[in-house]
Amino acid sequence: MKELKNKRPFIRLSARTKLIAFAAVAVLAPTTILSVIQYRSLVDLKDKTKVAVEDNLRETLMQISRKLDMRFKKLATDNLDIVNPLKDDSDALENIDSKHLFKKRPSGAEEIFLVSNCSMSRKTRAVVFANNCAMRYDDQEANDNPEVEKLTKFYKTAILLHDPAVVPKDVLFYQDLVSEWGDQDSKSQVYSFLPIYGSKEQYPCGFIGMTYSRAYVKRTFLPSAIEQTIKIPEISFNSTDLYLQVFDENHSLIYSTDPERKEYEVAIPFGPVFPRWKMAIGYKNATIDSLAKSNFQKSLTLTLMLLALLVIGITLTLRATAREMRLAQAKSTFVSNVSHELKTPLALIRLFAETLELGRLKSEDKAHEYYRIINNESRRLTQLINNILDFSKIEAGRKEYNFEPTNIGEVVQDVVKSYEFQITNAGFDLELEIQANLPVITIDRDAMAQAVLNLLNNAVKYSAETKKINILVQSRNRELAITIADKGIGIPRSEHKKIFEKFYRVSTGLVHDTRGSGLGLALVKHIVEAHGGHILVESAPGKGSQFTILLPVPESESTQSETGQSGIGTGGYSVAENINS
Repeated sequence: MKELKNKRPFIRLSARTKLIAFAAVAVLAPTTILSVIQYRSLVDLKDKTKVAVEDNLRETLMQISRKLDMRFKKLATDNLDIVNPLKDDSDALENIDSKHLFKKRPSGAEEIFLVSNCSMSRKTRAVVFANNCAMRYDDQEANDNPEVEKLTKFYKTAILLHDPAVVPKDVLFYQDLVSEWGDQDSKSQVYSFLPIYGSKEQYPCGFIGMTYSRAYVKRTFLPSAIEQTIKIPEISFNSTDLYLQVFDENHSLIYSTDPERKEYEVAIPFGPVFPRWKMAIGYKNATIDSLAKSNFQKSLTLTLMLLALLVIGITLTLRATAREMRLAQAKSTFVSNVSHELKTPLALIRLFAETLELGRLKSEDKAHEYYRIINNESRRLTQLINNILDFSKIEAGRKEYNFEPTNIGEVVQDVVKSYEFQITNAGFDLELEIQANLPVITIDRDAMAQAVLNLLNNAVKYSAETKKINILVQSRNRELAITIADKGIGIPRSEHKKIFEKFYRVSTGLVHDTRGSGLGLALVKHIVEAHGGHILVESAPGKGSQFTILLPVPESESTQSETGQSGIGTGGYSVAENINS
């Protein structure tokens, strides 16, 4: 014999489980991957934001530096324009008058000097004006003079820093290096040179120039020039958010739009006029790191919000889909249960009707019993059909109620009397208590009777060994209460709200084994709410269930009831006898 191999049992997944699995694979997995990619993109964007902010600040500095260079260049050009008459005739340098050269001494100029070998003899001529004293040097004396030698050296260095492809004709600059000790403000630091061309010269044969002190640049030129420059519209400098600083070659702060600031974010060389200095810029109330972090946090927050909305949307969609699936399944169960509910009374009616028609009964008592069974099953069938028709009207929005003043005690009493025999015949002990002097309220008598009957039928259906039903009608704080309690199987607390949904039936225990349409409690809830009331449920597994209908009482009727002028005054109605005993 071949050994039988153990086979794994086939696991059938529910529709809900399949839906969750599909959502995890088709929705949650791509969403998670997208979130990770988005987070990495935000981190990368944070780094790029820092670079972009630094580039933006650096571009702002370069714009300001160019504008300041142009301003200082114009200042030097205007100051050196006093030598223009000498350009036309180089021989005039032979007999130059120092008073003519310095009669328009510019503000802020420390020294004014002229060095030339433009004469026909190519002899060097030099004139230096400093400390209100003019010194003139000729020939070898000019070549041997240390001051003239220094000026010539600085001039040649300025030419080397100039674009070699262009013959220098504009003002050239050289910034001298000073010691970090001593009185630096007294040092002549910035040299400006204007090349001189002889009448027949293609290249410079001399220069005229002047020096500007550090004190003048620091205290006069920079404050005025920077203040005017940062106000230019094309300069993207917001004085409320940004601050500007200038540092010298010894890293000492010589100018700042915000003196309290010592640090900066971006710095560039302050050239070509001041190449030994640097210009810096920064944010007053933030840093580049904090700005990048703030943008990252904002982007991350927005992404998380969009992701949360996406997850919420997916969740709501899945819930709606799951609900529709449950509803479709409930409708299928409803059709099956209703078909069974219709077949049972019809089969009994047909069976006993055929028996009566064929005359097979031996006694009138038996015939009377069959007539009673046919009548009871007809009522049961009528109730089921009424529930279905009423539910159809409610769904279509065509349900109408005929409100009229009614004593609710009489309605409950009539329902109990109509179904008394059927209930007691099933072995139930039924107790009914109706409080005296109940107020008259405006209700739809038939609809309220249907609601009470549905609750009563549920009590019968879902009772196990202990068959006891208590009905109490009483007045409670301007409300009328109809309470129907049983000792049946009970309902879990988690199901209390769901049992009033259409087609919903608890899927465990005897509830699942008992046939039903799943419409009874939904109809009860709709009817009660249409009367302005509400329904309460108290139940626990194995401890029975208690449903209470609360209907509002008008203030006038409540007052009339308290004076004892209304109510049936029966003192209560009790059914406790089993007809089969």
